[in-house]
Amino acid sequence: MDTWRTLEGFVDEGRCKAIGLSNVSLEQTRDIFEAARIKPAVVHVESRPYLPQWELLDYCREKGIVLQAFAALGHSLEPKLLEDPVITAIARRVSKTSAQVFLAWAIQRGTALLTTSKTPSRIKEKFKISTLPQDVMQEISEGIKSRVRFNSVVETGVPGFIPRGIRRLRRQSGQLHSKHETGLILNSFFADHA
Repeated sequence: MDTWRTLEGFVDEGRCKAIGLSNVSLEQTRDIFEAARIKPAVVHVESRPYLPQWELLDYCREKGIVLQAFAALGHSLEPKLLEDPVITAIARRVSKTSAQVFLAWAIQRGTALLTTSKTPSRIKEKFKISTLPQDVMQEISEGIKSRVRFNSVVETGVPGFIPRGIRRLRRQSGQLHSKHETGLILNSFFADHA
């Protein structure tokens, strides 16, 4: 809570307008929310149909917190999300790309999202999403059973996308902290950096 209190002080001083949490669990989010004088404006977590984080999304909705999803397309790591058979079948039916289906699903369920690309055609493609029919939303939510986290920070305390084999070796060598030692990683949005 010391870190959160410091961030609240930044808001009081006018150094930032909003503060939020990054890479936290539902339990950590609840703990901060209940103890905070200034409530988190955003919770920034990895989320997609392979890691929907429904309970965290419901909690954020209930408390008026924006859930911001990163790695919505999986950063081309294995498994290749854009090749998922449920998504590719839907994409063909609705005449969209797999990426557009993933992004539409994220937006329609009420998350803000972050996605990146260096390729101009892919950047344009991401702006051409459209509303998915409700039965398609349900098909994605219920039809995809895989649960994969690509960014291990919630488990290890080390930010970034670490390949699974390397993560195990680093943990064994003591270079990664256990999830119980992981502190909250907090985001603050400083007014002077806006």
